Amino acid sequence: MSAVCNHDPYFVQKEDTFHVLSLLPEQKIMAALRMLAYGASADQVDEIARMGKTTVLESLMRFCSAIEALYTNEYLQKPTPRDMRRLPWHDWKHRLHALDLEKLSKAAARMFDVEALRSIMMTCIILHNMIVEGEYDYDAVNEYEPDPMNNSRTQIYYAHDRTKDPVQHESLERDGRYNELIVMRYTSLQEPY
Repeated sequence: MSAVCNHDPYFVQKEDTFHVLSLLPEQKIMAALRMLAYGASADQVDEIARMGKTTVLESLMRFCSAIEALYTNEYLQKPTPRDMRRLPWHDWKHRLHALDLEKLSKAAARMFDVEALRSIMMTCIILHNMIVEGEYDYDAVNEYEPDPMNNSRTQIYYAHDRTKDPVQHESLERDGRYNELIVMRYTSLQEPY
């Protein structure tokens, strides 16, 4: 937040001639982040952030511009061979198809021009890369174990306290208690009205 406020004085809280304080930087940045994270429209955010629709949209675009200006060189680099080895190349065709369908359903994006959408996308990528850098342990060895649910292999995730002990999840038990209820609901959904 301090980097964004230092880059663009729009985010700094000011006082007008009547000594009324403007919106907090946290309000403006939170509104922009909510739109980016949840795909929310300005109408959905304006009530939560207690700011007008035009202010929400201006906060979003100025936030995107600030993030791009501040972090493009550091977080928007071409992937290294090490990064490429980490990418799961299987299921890409399926993922791309799902993304195409998702794009068609995003009505909120229709109000932005192409340059605004490019800026929003670049900001999302930069923020994603910042998060990944903060969470990913580059020194950890990738280990995989059989996945009993789909006969493929699943990565073993380690606890966040940096111990080498795998995260222990409760075992999934299928005792059949809900099978009849599931079949009844499925059948009722398939029946024509």
